[in-house]
Amino acid sequence: MDETECIICFAHYDDKEHRPRSLTCGHTTCSACLEKAIKAPPTKCPKCRAPFSAGNVKDIPVNFALEGVMKLLNIYQNAKGNDLPDCLEHQLPVSHRCSTHKAWICQRCVTDDHSLVSCKVTTTSEELNLRKSTQLDKSLPLRNTFEESCKKSDDCREQIKKLIEEDNEEIIRLQKEIERKKTAKVQKEEKLVMFNQKQGMLKNKGSSYDEAVASLKSADTIKDVSRYSLEVQSQAEHLQLISKEIENEVDLMLLAAKVTTESSVELSLANHKLSASPPHNFQFPDESNPPMTDGILTFMDIAWPNQEPRRVYIKMLGNTARVRQHLLLITGHCGPSYIGLNFNNLVDQGKPGEYLISDTYDGGKAAPLLEDVTATDIVKHAAKAGLVAGAVFIADGGNKNKNNGIFGIYVSDEPGKGNKSGFGHVISGLEIVKDVAKSNNRLGIKIVSCGLVLERG
Repeated sequence: MDETECIICFAHYDDKEHRPRSLTCGHTTCSACLEKAIKAPPTKCPKCRAPFSAGNVKDIPVNFALEGVMKLLNIYQNAKGNDLPDCLEHQLPVSHRCSTHKAWICQRCVTDDHSLVSCKVTTTSEELNLRKSTQLDKSLPLRNTFEESCKKSDDCREQIKKLIEEDNEEIIRLQKEIERKKTAKVQKEEKLVMFNQKQGMLKNKGSSYDEAVASLKSADTIKDVSRYSLEVQSQAEHLQLISKEIENEVDLMLLAAKVTTESSVELSLANHKLSASPPHNFQFPDESNPPMTDGILTFMDIAWPNQEPRRVYIKMLGNTARVRQHLLLITGHCGPSYIGLNFNNLVDQGKPGEYLISDTYDGGKAAPLLEDVTATDIVKHAAKAGLVAGAVFIADGGNKNKNNGIFGIYVSDEPGKGNKSGFGHVISGLEIVKDVAKSNNRLGIKIVSCGLVLERG
């Protein structure tokens, strides 16, 4: 017990039912306890047992000195922990917030200038709790997003494990494709390692997010609330970014897995002609009746001198003339094809937006096979590693059709940039493209085969 507490009920003195009152013996107790004592005589001081007489508690004088001390203590209690400067007008600690006037104020301001009914005044601690509650409410949906992303990541890991098991069975069953299936298995294992790493990053960011939220909950100053609110927002944005990356990887992984299922067939170009009765249901591009090309998978086998070919898979984007032209060249349907081409140009080597460009199929002219192929298409795709697009330049003289038979592949991202001639994206084998870009003998690296991955008819 201290001097700010009633000697009978131990409640802190205030200016209401526990108002301090002085007895004739000099001791002080609260109004509530004295009122009970008066109703049950004889009345004596609870401290020294000295008698006193009073018909009503109001007959006993208020200890104004102690009451004044309590008011001052309450002011400092309200202001305790805040990092706000003292009131400039009264030089007293800031203890309240007037939402109506959007101002931090002291006790004197509350009495003199903000006592109107229209003023909404709260203590600093109430304002602190309100701000924390508001920020926590905002962060709840982000927490749900994090949990959903973790579940998607777990599901994808299980799917990848299942694909690895299927690859093992396929290796045993198809001896002729053992080497290729082993390569596919290794690639998927690398994907699994990547997803484990991504999930680890996601969980670490989730822990950082939870720590930031916990810090925000325990913050007891305006400065800390502001600081930890920014931290919560920053961690939430990182969570969203990693979650989006995982979702994109999931989509690409499932699409790449399609090439290993029995529901599809890989149709290769041999001697620049397709087989007479291929087991597929694909209709070749026709100017009068163009097929739906969005999402079609194509591939190129790229070989270094005296080495086995390595395969790059490319997913088509949209239903554009440039996509249809790519399908004509990938199948050799009109005669010309990609077979025998090398990648003799490398733009912006070592810089953001590094771009590997193919040789021409027609001996240098690079004229388009279709009349409606122009330098750019309608949709602008982000310039990210793996984007397959048309030439990144137009020849001197402004001939808009020149170079429209050339294609290139982005080796690295170019943040903030886009390419309107994009028509595909590498979903598997980007490391092969990067190896070509690093080679000192790109002229010796050629496309030795190409084709489609199609649903069985």
